[in-house]
Amino acid sequence: MSSRSAISAVAAIFLATGCTGSPAPVTSAPPTTHRLIAPPTIANTLTVHGVEDGRTVLLSDGTRIRVAGLAAPEECWAGAATAFAKAFLLDKPVKVDPGDPAIVDEAPLWLDDGTEYALLAVSQGVLRGDSPHDPAFRDAEAAATKAGLGLWGAPCRGQAKGPTSTTPPPPPPAAAPAPKPAPTTTTTPAPVFGCAVNYRVTYRWNGGYNADVTITNTGNTPISGWTLRWTFTRGQIMTDIWNATGQQSGSNVTATNVSYSANIPVGGTQVVGYTGNHRADNPDPIGFSLNNHPCQIR
Repeated sequence: MSSRSAISAVAAIFLATGCTGSPAPVTSAPPTTHRLIAPPTIANTLTVHGVEDGRTVLLSDGTRIRVAGLAAPEECWAGAATAFAKAFLLDKPVKVDPGDPAIVDEAPLWLDDGTEYALLAVSQGVLRGDSPHDPAFRDAEAAATKAGLGLWGAPCRGQAKGPTSTTPPPPPPAAAPAPKPAPTTTTTPAPVFGCAVNYRVTYRWNGGYNADVTITNTGNTPISGWTLRWTFTRGQIMTDIWNATGQQSGSNVTATNVSYSANIPVGGTQVVGYTGNHRADNPDPIGFSLNNHPCQIR
């Protein structure tokens, strides 16, 4: 597979989606907002040996650069931005323009096929742009915002910190019973645990995909701390996960909340996203359960 085909196949990783509904999965067509340009002749061809975050990489010549044109990742989308950078850059050849010698730690960066990495990241909603006077960056960010891609969709919606769950207000005190010959009694409903799961693939490429699992609390009590489990049926392998920590043993996957995703209020949702590989067809996982309770599939 050529470098251009590989980039076209992978180009929209980490599109975050809304917490409800079932829109059609994203196709594998390459994004139209990033530009393919010939890197300047003074550019150096190097290999990315390390990824610190979504815009900072370590190169094979020992230098550490910040990719020009990208704003610093905020807390809510930092993890997804780092995973995106690893998928596109780690151990891959890139072209680097030394740029302004006065700015020694920042430089433009191109993929091997001439795709400008910063513009690609902005067009997919992975990071904000830092080039307000460049119309290509401005248009790419506007399109990603309108489409609700990446940081512009749930759960971040462009905010630096993800939403925090709120505890529902306590129920009002029971009204005093009206005078009757025999007093009436009220029964408090017993706590009921309930969950529903919406699973959808958000992007596909040859041998790989991204998927979102949206958990809904359908019970009558808040959930504080959770473990989500499911089972693959065609030998799929989970390679990365966000909004949770994950483990896979054979075909069984376990995803456990992180600090900022632990609480799910009554009627509320949390989204777990992951990247996976597959060899043949890629059917949806089965056997979803939350805290050892089976979940309804929506």
